[in-house]
Amino acid sequence: MDVSVIGKCTTPLCFLADGSLLCYHQRKVIVMRDGNKVKSISMPVSILERLFGWNRLASRLMRFGVRTAEAIDDNHAVLCVGHKLYEIDVEKGKVSDGWFCGNGIRPLIMSHINGIKSFEDGVYFGGYMVNREKNPISVYRRVGVDQWEVVFTFPEGEINHIHNVVQDKYRQCLWIFTGDFDESAAIWKATEGFAKVERVVCNNQKYRGCVVYALPEGLLYATDAPYAENYIYMMNPETFDVQSICPLHGSCIYGCQWNDEYVFSSTVEGDGRTAGCIRLFYNNKRRGAGIKDDYAHLYSGNPKDGFREIYKEKKDRLSFLFQFAVFKFPSGQNKTDVLYFQPMATRENDMRMMALKK
Repeated sequence: MDVSVIGKCTTPLCFLADGSLLCYHQRKVIVMRDGNKVKSISMPVSILERLFGWNRLASRLMRFGVRTAEAIDDNHAVLCVGHKLYEIDVEKGKVSDGWFCGNGIRPLIMSHINGIKSFEDGVYFGGYMVNREKNPISVYRRVGVDQWEVVFTFPEGEINHIHNVVQDKYRQCLWIFTGDFDESAAIWKATEGFAKVERVVCNNQKYRGCVVYALPEGLLYATDAPYAENYIYMMNPETFDVQSICPLHGSCIYGCQWNDEYVFSSTVEGDGRTAGCIRLFYNNKRRGAGIKDDYAHLYSGNPKDGFREIYKEKKDRLSFLFQFAVFKFPSGQNKTDVLYFQPMATRENDMRMMALKK
């Protein structure tokens, strides 16, 4: 494997249908085609980011930049900045006024749902926040520029938050993965345009996942369990039994599809069950029991050929307040021969955009 640096403080965001890659670098969205920069578009940012966004550690501490993104069509994408969603028109170089998700709410992962019976096509996301009180949490769908509607709400007491809403063209349904603790760690099956949402499994950390792929043979996903053993699993969509495919060195929050392979990143983080945020994020010496070492590991493969570790980097010395050690990827299927990713909170290539070639 050949790994090289593409740019400093650069986050790969998402692929458009024409193969263009959108990236974020110091208050600007960069449009890349065939590895070359073809356009840059200024993003609206906070005063704090204007003042301190040039500083790598301040960017990590304050969570500056675009947190997640999803393509809408060949020319438009949704970008999450803080708790606000903006839409970018690549051809015109324009950015919308934005839509506020709600106090403390943002998407962890956005999904493009298309061709699922009884569900409207569009970009969806589930509300993601700490929410230890288990207040109601909703699923949202984009209906127009800076316009989103609530399509389903988990009532009070059900879950902490939503990790991912996954379309399944083989079973013509949506799967909703929720977290984090006790019965909130669950997998739900949605049919009939959300008229029927049933919890199929719960109350075990092996059902706590973020990165999920619906395949003909079942649901391929990796667990996000900082205090339990982590694996890449395949879940039978009929019996809901899970089969472990590959052990992981830590919890998995990010991943992507790279041609016919599925990529997962392990995380270096704390236990996650402590009541106070300061205790959770400031302590850098106590990894969760499910985090095997101080490295973020990169895995790639498929159910047929198996999975292998292809890269790793060691976490830096800073506390978890400056983010967990992880690899981030652009959303959308990567059909190129290059795997783009960004190490975060690592010693060697922190916040650089990397390119890995087979």
